[in-house]
Amino acid sequence: MMLIDKAVLNNILWCGIVCDLHGLTQNSSEHAWGLLSKAPDYYPDIITSSRHATSEEVMDFVGKREIFSIKDSFANLDMVPYGFEILFEAKWIYHAPVTDVDFVQAEWSAVTNEKDLTQWVLANGLQKVIRPDLLKHQDVKIFVHEINGERSGFIANLSANAVGISNVFSNCKKSVWSDIAKIVSAYFPGIPMVGYESGDSLTSALLSGWTTLGPLRIWIKSNN
Repeated sequence: MMLIDKAVLNNILWCGIVCDLHGLTQNSSEHAWGLLSKAPDYYPDIITSSRHATSEEVMDFVGKREIFSIKDSFANLDMVPYGFEILFEAKWIYHAPVTDVDFVQAEWSAVTNEKDLTQWVLANGLQKVIRPDLLKHQDVKIFVHEINGERSGFIANLSANAVGISNVFSNCKKSVWSDIAKIVSAYFPGIPMVGYESGDSLTSALLSGWTTLGPLRIWIKSNN
């Protein structure tokens, strides 16, 4: 399996975990994954799982259900004829596991209780998305860095033989990407890391040693 395919599959499995927290029913086809109802905020209703997916196949998979967003995992669909427009484009990213992890372990900690999780989601604005039952998932770690009352954080999930990085945020000037690979490797040694980012976050990740694997695109239902 190519690294980009691992990144896509890891992301689908992560989205599935989040949607399970909300009691949402999932289904899948050969080339796509999706929900039978609207996804939580910031999450897509449909994700393509293969570069061989076509726009027509995606719409056949959608069927009669109403959807608002599609994650075009390989940026190879044209959804304009079906009433969608591009929300943003991003890049899948990758970092090899690292061994020099000692110095970050004292600076970062894993969230392990509901009180700390509540503070974490408030700092990240994910009150309607991340629910306490996520703490029960052994292969998911929620990390936080706090200094002078300002928090930074991210989520790491182990699936598809990779650790997916998501929900990265910082409420201070600290660039967290230089620490992420090290703190994740301390908890999940020897496992490659994947994720996707755009804009300034992508730039920061690349400056911190991450590399790109390929493009993706988010489509949303057009208001026109």
